[in-house]
Amino acid sequence: MLENIKIVLVETSHSGNIGSAARAMKTMGLTRLCLVAPKQGIDEQALALSAGAEDVVKSAVIFDSFSDAVADCALVIGTSARLRHLQNTLIEPRECAQKTLEIAAANQTVAIVFGRERSGLTNEELLKCRYHLTIPANPDYSSLNLAMAVQIICYELRTAYLATEQRETLPAVELASAQETDYFFARTERLYRRLGFIQNQAVIPKLRRLYHRTGIEKNELNILMGMLSAVEKRLDSSE
Repeated sequence: MLENIKIVLVETSHSGNIGSAARAMKTMGLTRLCLVAPKQGIDEQALALSAGAEDVVKSAVIFDSFSDAVADCALVIGTSARLRHLQNTLIEPRECAQKTLEIAAANQTVAIVFGRERSGLTNEELLKCRYHLTIPANPDYSSLNLAMAVQIICYELRTAYLATEQRETLPAVELASAQETDYFFARTERLYRRLGFIQNQAVIPKLRRLYHRTGIEKNELNILMGMLSAVEKRLDSSE
């Protein structure tokens, strides 16, 4: 199951954080590291701070954009501060591990995304995440190093993984990929604009959050796509 989990670092500023994150991953049995447009590439500092996890660093896959990095993922979880408008999608590390393994057990890919050291993930990136992960640190001093945050999450993943070995296999649920849901959202927006339903830009982000909360399965998305096709067909015939 751990092989189906990707740790994604977005636009890291310091190469040392890449190596330290790789070390945190390997100690907990995770190996799939993805980098989105890193400010500094993999260099000697990254390898030095990996402290024996050079294989994880060297096998890291580099993507140009956030969307490319998560396109094949059935579940995308983005790290975030406790933002008010995300309250209904916020989860903590232990719940994150459980939700991640439910999907990974079905042989589907999960991405846990960590944002930029200073500014985190953008609002646009957060909208592409079904859940938003927050670490309940001391509110008076909640500054966590990137690698420390990765270590906490990887520890919870390994703890949950070891617990599953004592239980029955989790039921397989095939969720729609991020690429498939992005296509659905784009097609939905086009249709709603054609119907004159969308009056302002706030509608689509709210719809995204609504659908993300449901955890759309692949066969459910196919039904929704069929509904869009039926409406489009009726509109075409009436014009």
